[in-house]
Amino acid sequence: MASIQKVGKSWQYRVSYKSNELDKNGKVQYKTKTQGGFRTKKEASIAAAELESKFKRGQNIDAGEQFFSDYMRNWFNIYHKGKHKNEKHEKDIERSVLLVKKHFVEIRMKDLTRDIYQDFLNKIGPEYSQETIRKRHLYIKLCLKDALEDEVIRKNPTYKAVVKGLKPTKEEDMKYLNFEELKRLVAEIREKMTSRYLSRFIILFAIATGARFSEILGMTWDCVDFENMTITINKTWSRDNKGFGDTKNYSSKRTITIDKDTCNLLRILKNEQNKNAVKTGLRNKKNLCFVNTKLELVTNNAVNKTLKSLCKKVGAKEITCHCLRHTHASMLLYKGVNIKYISRRLGHKDIVTTLQTYSHIMDEMEQKESRQVDVTMEELYCAK
Repeated sequence: MASIQKVGKSWQYRVSYKSNELDKNGKVQYKTKTQGGFRTKKEASIAAAELESKFKRGQNIDAGEQFFSDYMRNWFNIYHKGKHKNEKHEKDIERSVLLVKKHFVEIRMKDLTRDIYQDFLNKIGPEYSQETIRKRHLYIKLCLKDALEDEVIRKNPTYKAVVKGLKPTKEEDMKYLNFEELKRLVAEIREKMTSRYLSRFIILFAIATGARFSEILGMTWDCVDFENMTITINKTWSRDNKGFGDTKNYSSKRTITIDKDTCNLLRILKNEQNKNAVKTGLRNKKNLCFVNTKLELVTNNAVNKTLKSLCKKVGAKEITCHCLRHTHASMLLYKGVNIKYISRRLGHKDIVTTLQTYSHIMDEMEQKESRQVDVTMEELYCAK
């Protein structure tokens, strides 16, 4: 039964209802729900009637009390986990769940507002690209749309939200070093190679393998075969949940060859880690390859900072660690390596992905080869 009363200049309702929860003696609990701020008595009465109607329909009127992060995790587990053929799509949704857990600490569904949500988008803007934020916003919006449909919330806080990422998008980020720049960079890196300069090991490993940054951090020593000079990439390191995660897709699990110099660099790193373990007593329980003397993982930002500094020093264009993946691919393409092999080495889902990603490089190569044909024919006709 609802009671309506005036409080100050506004009106409020109070509704008593039978809860779905039992008390410690196993008896049904009765609760009271109060809401104010209504301009007129009629508005308060209508809202109270809506609430009573929900209760009569068997709806959980306490649903708005749950935390947003819990609601979205539950939404993901019920409607999306293991239900997508596209593994990347499912991982993108889960990344959105983890982002909500990180930024909406103890925010209840009933307390979500447009201002709170927009403030969240503004805060993550400098950290991500426009495309990444657009994806995260899309999945959060879908979740809250379902919450609105289930009457867990009264309004959708994502309505007319402004999405703006400040980091470069993939297209802007598609930079790579040419072979001459790469040679200067590698020479400079090898001037100082100890575990103290862990970022340098990571940079050289990325150049040699084309591995993604999360795959590099997820490398463990049992996945390095020194005898056959191969590495196996079968997991990643997740910065969101601070543990091992799955690869981007099934094809990303792969075993690839490494050259003898890269193999030797890994031996140096492993030997230094063994010496450090004896000296400090610290044990690498997760068996990670790329950890410092304190067994800490280096951040993407730290590696990017080192890489940009080195690029600047050798007069190469300043790039990020992810661009080393493109550099690796472009280096192989320019050397005439088979595109199918490159696709498998990079862990792409299929060869179409590789062709789409590096079509611009292949176009440049085609133009270069076309010019070479012109030069060759000119030399032929000018021969005496």
